[in-house]
Amino acid sequence: MEPQQRDQAKSLSAQVLPVFMTRRYRTVAAVAILLLMLWMYHGFAQRSVVPLPSHQQFGSQDKADGPALPLTSPPPAPEPTGIPVEKPTTETHSHLEIPRKIWQIMLPRDNKGKKQVPDPKVLEDTPSWLIMNPDYEYKLVGEKGADEFVSQHFADKPAIIETYQGLQNLGMKSDLLRYLILDVEGGVYTDTDTVDIKPIDEWIPAHLKGKVGLIVGIEFDRRDGGPWAEIPHWLQFCQWTIAAAPGHPVFPKMVSHILEAVERYSSAYQVPVNKLNPTSFEVMNSTGPAAWTDVVFEQLQEYEPTLKELKDLSFMTEPKLYGDILVLSINGFGMGQRHSHSTNDGTIPKDALMKHLFRGSWRG
Repeated sequence: MEPQQRDQAKSLSAQVLPVFMTRRYRTVAAVAILLLMLWMYHGFAQRSVVPLPSHQQFGSQDKADGPALPLTSPPPAPEPTGIPVEKPTTETHSHLEIPRKIWQIMLPRDNKGKKQVPDPKVLEDTPSWLIMNPDYEYKLVGEKGADEFVSQHFADKPAIIETYQGLQNLGMKSDLLRYLILDVEGGVYTDTDTVDIKPIDEWIPAHLKGKVGLIVGIEFDRRDGGPWAEIPHWLQFCQWTIAAAPGHPVFPKMVSHILEAVERYSSAYQVPVNKLNPTSFEVMNSTGPAAWTDVVFEQLQEYEPTLKELKDLSFMTEPKLYGDILVLSINGFGMGQRHSHSTNDGTIPKDALMKHLFRGSWRG
């Protein structure tokens, strides 16, 4: 405060204080003095602030002549929502990590109206997942648990419940269920006829930790060979094993695809959903790997518009990240096959994470 201002303050205080020293005006006096001091301080502060040059302000450290950029907080990450809300997005899903959960599904087969009791041998490969991942939560989902899961989490989505309950084909029902589980819970889904080769914690390269929301593997790569009868794509992703963060945007799109396909088949054959008897090709293209490939590639293109066709992913030799989707090379989830340049000489390649034994039948 300058000398002249201090003298004015003392003089003014000397004149005002005796008037308000009575008990009746003490409170008013205190307030008046406080306001007076704030007014005088404000005038002093205004003359004392020296603005920083533009190159010293936040947001333009690298360009001295550029305008200062305002500091803003990023919007909060959206909560995972239920299916099927389908909307294109180029935003990655890195705000959620893949949880330490392992899911397998064992639905009973229907043999002439009678449910068959599952054979314990169906789970003879499961111990590999438990031994390799001791800190992971494991859950085997059966018929009752599946019904409760779908009813509980999709009570406001009657189309999903009706479609799931109506499907009689075991492959289609299991396919739909795995997408619903991963959307809500996240984790690793794997068929019961698979074995784990490397701990799941090692599936994502160290430099990509925290950036991956979905892991997909290639099961077929035509490369420079000829087409296959039941595989319409140049390259196809498997869905016998999928790792995902909950709420990944690929799952609402996949479930929407399934609902539309099932409705289309029902209309074409003029039968209700529970009377559908699809061919293996129809299963693959409605709920199975062909449909999964279409939807995943659509999401990849939203993240990376330079991808024009599935052929662009052919001949992969190492994992690659597109947005938050980690695409593995053929050996990642597809070793041991007699095609696609998959390692099939009895050895385990270093890039293999798990192996599919093809003991089950997704056709139902």
